[in-house]
Amino acid sequence: NISLSYCYDILRYLKVFFDWLSKQAGYKSKINQTAIDYLNLSKAANTLFLILIVVLYQSLFSGLLTIHRISLDLPLLILVYVGLTRGPASGAIFGFLVGFLLDLYNPSFLGLGAFIKTCLGYLVGSFKENLYLESNLSKGAVIFFSLLLNDLTYYFFSSGLSLSYVFFVFLNYSLLSGLYTALVGLIFLWFLQIRKAKEITT
Repeated sequence: NISLSYCYDILRYLKVFFDWLSKQAGYKSKINQTAIDYLNLSKAANTLFLILIVVLYQSLFSGLLTIHRISLDLPLLILVYVGLTRGPASGAIFGFLVGFLLDLYNPSFLGLGAFIKTCLGYLVGSFKENLYLESNLSKGAVIFFSLLLNDLTYYFFSSGLSLSYVFFVFLNYSLLSGLYTALVGLIFLWFLQIRKAKEITT
């Protein structure tokens, strides 16, 4: 068995090595510091925990939170949260992992979801430092439009480029699902804001 301390040492040595490599001539522009920071056991454990939530939700609870065929896209909601809080590199990595896991539920299009969510995670993460995203309402808008972009792209390619099918799914499911997911996201962000305010006051 591999001990936790052994994993910690390996990650620490890798982090030191890539940190050194990123300062060498010819590598400064090729190695992202955010990706290096990802070699942290607490961040890795946190990422695994979020992925576990996605798997449990898709396997056990997604049907319970579906209202008249309008589903809560919790995996995408978590992806947007990771992108906005950790940046493009972390968003892309998490997007790939989540997308690949979700693709396993529909192996006919294995890789499509992983590719779309990787790009989406990077795109959302690039807004991390955007001043216009300080309010929760703007973050809710990002959640809404991210879901629409994800669904439009996925169903466009999985349907064999059928625009009629894409518009059908978009009008009957994606719009309402986007609003549902964005609303849950706003409640979650509001809860985090209250919790943070209490921590500051105490």
